[in-house]
Amino acid sequence: MTSFGTLFGTVAAIGLAVSTATPAQAQGKSLWDKVNETGTITCGAMVAVPLGSWKVEGPAQFEGYSIGFCRQIALELTKSMNRLVLPEFKETTFATLVLDLQSAKIDIWPGMSVTEERKQALDMTGPMYELAHCIVQKKGLTGLKTWADYNKPEIKISSATGTTDEKALLELAPKATNLSFKENAQAILAVQAGRADGYVTNVLSCLRVLKESPDVFGEVVVPTPVRSLPSAAGIRRDGDGRFFKFVDAWSTKARADGTTKYIISDAIQKNGLDPKDLPAGFNF
Repeated sequence: MTSFGTLFGTVAAIGLAVSTATPAQAQGKSLWDKVNETGTITCGAMVAVPLGSWKVEGPAQFEGYSIGFCRQIALELTKSMNRLVLPEFKETTFATLVLDLQSAKIDIWPGMSVTEERKQALDMTGPMYELAHCIVQKKGLTGLKTWADYNKPEIKISSATGTTDEKALLELAPKATNLSFKENAQAILAVQAGRADGYVTNVLSCLRVLKESPDVFGEVVVPTPVRSLPSAAGIRRDGDGRFFKFVDAWSTKARADGTTKYIISDAIQKNGLDPKDLPAGFNF
C-alpha cells in the first residue's frame, strides 16, 4: 500500500483544501471533471461514529476508516490525474447522508451498508469491506462457536431492534431468547445487568464493547457460518460514471492487496483498540 503520509503532509502544510465550485456548479459537472478541475474530493465526515469517523483536534480534522478511505482515494486520484488531489471534509449524518450526496454537498461517503433503497438512489461501489456479525459474551461463557450453539432458549442474547445484527440472530439462531432494545446502549446494559448472556453486533463494535467493559465481557465470537454485512462507498449518479468506475475498481484492488485491512486496522489502533483482538482468521 502506498502511504498517504506524503499527501497528508502537503495538506497540513498548505492548510485545508477549499473547492472553488459551489454545490450547484459541481452538480452540473461529472464528478471526475469536478475533482480534476478543483483538485479536491469532498468527503463526508461524522463527528462521533466509533471507528468509522470521529472529530479530532489539529489539521487532520477527522479520523476513522471512512476518513482513511477518503485520503487513500485522493492519493490514487493524484496518481491517475497527474495532479495533486486533496481531500476536504464536510460534516454529514446518517439521516442526511443520501441527500447530501445527491445534492453534491459531498462527493463520496465510503462506509455505507448496502441496501436496495440506497442502490436505487446512489451508485454504490464494491463492497469495499464486510463486517461480520458477532456476539460479545459475558465473562465465563465459553465453548459457543456456531450459530447452532446459540440456538437454544436458555441462551439470552440482546440486540438493537430492527438492525441487521438482530435479523442475523433471528434467522440463524431463532430458538435463542432475543432481548430486543431500541438503543444499542440498552442492549449492552442488559449484559452488564446480568439479564443477557451476550450482545449481537458487528465485529468492530464487539471490539469496542469488550474494550470499554472488560470486567463484564470476556470473549468476542464470530459464529459460523459467518454472516457479513457488505459496506460500500456511496456516490451520486452523475450521468458520466468515470469517477464511480475508478473508485469501484480501486475498492476491489484494495481488498485484494490488503489496503482495506490496513486502513481499518489503523482506525482500530487510533481508537485505542488492538487489531490483535480480532477473532483468528477474520478478514474484511
